[in-house]
Amino acid sequence: MEITVNNMPLTVFEGAKVKDAIRSYYAKKGKRLPKKIPVVRDGFGHKVGMDGVLLLGSVLYIEQKAKKLKETFE
Repeated sequence: MEITVNNMPLTVFEGAKVKDAIRSYYAKKGKRLPKKIPVVRDGFGHKVGMDGVLLLGSVLYIEQKAKKLKETFE
């Protein structure tokens, strides 16, 4: 079944859950799954749980951790 994670098309098995899609996404990117799983949102911006079941055409977005900017004032 075809879904999209962060604008990347992925193929997952029927009945896959959000956590399966996240694993697949990181594997396709060649990255390790983070120890702390980031917040995942659906195509409408709602938070989704890791055990949520996916449907054909589901769209997910993994929130990227914002980097802290160091500002120096002299």
